[in-house]
Amino acid sequence: MELFIGTVDDPALADRLTIAVAGRGAFRRFKDVIAAEPAAAERWYTLSEDRLRGRARSWLAARGYRPTRPASPDR
Repeated sequence: MELFIGTVDDPALADRLTIAVAGRGAFRRFKDVIAAEPAAAERWYTLSEDRLRGRARSWLAARGYRPTRPASPDR
């Protein structure tokens, strides 16, 4: 969340998000603030999903899994 806040161009939104992530309940408050800003919410969910996929790929690679090309449909 802090990584995302560092990319927010709107100072008022960045301030609200910074306040939201302080202390207990940070995830809920962050999501409440971001939900009111559709463009920022789209950016947040894109970043979040990308980071999740990256962690999953790293986990798989650390266990020896490597990507392969999908089989062509005619096979």
